[in-house]
Amino acid sequence: MDLFLEMKDTSELMVDLAYSSLLFYNKEIASEVEHLGDKVEEMSGRLKRLSLEKMSGRSTDATLMLLRMDTYVNAIADSAMSIVDVVLRDIEPHPILRESIMESDVGIFKTMIKERSIFHCKCIKDLRLATETGMWIIAIRRGTKWIYGPERDEKLMAGDTLFVKGPEEGMKKLNRLASGKLRKL
Repeated sequence: MDLFLEMKDTSELMVDLAYSSLLFYNKEIASEVEHLGDKVEEMSGRLKRLSLEKMSGRSTDATLMLLRMDTYVNAIADSAMSIVDVVLRDIEPHPILRESIMESDVGIFKTMIKERSIFHCKCIKDLRLATETGMWIIAIRRGTKWIYGPERDEKLMAGDTLFVKGPEEGMKKLNRLASGKLRKL
């Protein structure tokens, strides 16, 4: 069940990031969606193998339900991949989409926490990011692990990649804080 929930969370994050990559025409975010798509595919294979291994001596209804849910999650992940395909192949956005991008003051960005950053070994709640920068953390990539919608008690570590949402001006400050170039909020 944990594996399935991780797949579900990953596919939901993919849709959020895919939409943002298209809206803000951001190839870096689109590449992350592609990476997450590979991860969902790998988890799907593991889930199918586990389902079949555990099936012996049990009702097939639970296994069939899990396999059906796997299909739905994969459809969500595939939809996200279809969205980012436009960005990754450099297809010009529709003029209406381009206009909405230019009018938007909010974007999705990513930044990595360096060891010298004041964020290192601090909980999200202690940083007051939304107040100080206008940025909200929507996900953290820690090595190969993803933390979706991190809790306020989540401790940030050097090497964490933060996926954040907010104004471009706030992102500039957040980048300086995450890199250690700015040492005070």
